[in-house]
Amino acid sequence: MEVRVVKKEEIPQVSQFVEETMKSVFPFPLSEMSKRDLTDMDSLFLAKEKATFIAAFDHDAVVGTIAVRPYDDRIASIKGRYKADDTCEIIKCYVEAKRRQQGIGSLLFAEAERYCAEVGYRIMYLHTHHFLPGGLFFWKKKGFITVLDEGGEMETVHLEKRVPVGE
Repeated sequence: MEVRVVKKEEIPQVSQFVEETMKSVFPFPLSEMSKRDLTDMDSLFLAKEKATFIAAFDHDAVVGTIAVRPYDDRIASIKGRYKADDTCEIIKCYVEAKRRQQGIGSLLFAEAERYCAEVGYRIMYLHTHHFLPGGLFFWKKKGFITVLDEGGEMETVHLEKRVPVGE
């Protein structure tokens, strides 16, 4: 198992994995923003400062992903909570269904957390949904605390965690 930053030539393979996984777990069509994260992965993550896209590979097959980007204060329900210069957003954390509960998500998150500390983030923000398999349990196990549980049709839960410094 190799966990590392995605290379430019791997973008099509990684994008296909993420898109297929998202379609299998989300009960609604992918948003334009989610699609753009995949089609513009190079400019949005690989070539952008304080952003990265990480994948887990097993014999050259993608089995998991996670990404980090600066948080842009776009979500109305938590608008103004975070400072742009020290808060990142953790997104696109997915593990192949048959490979869940094998530590791959933990390996991916450890690498993302290390990256966050390295580039100077102080707070990691993410949102998940109650309907995502194991999502909320996983993030709470990793030390994230609930900031807001919106409930409703989208079942969105907003979470945050301080980036460990000097560990």
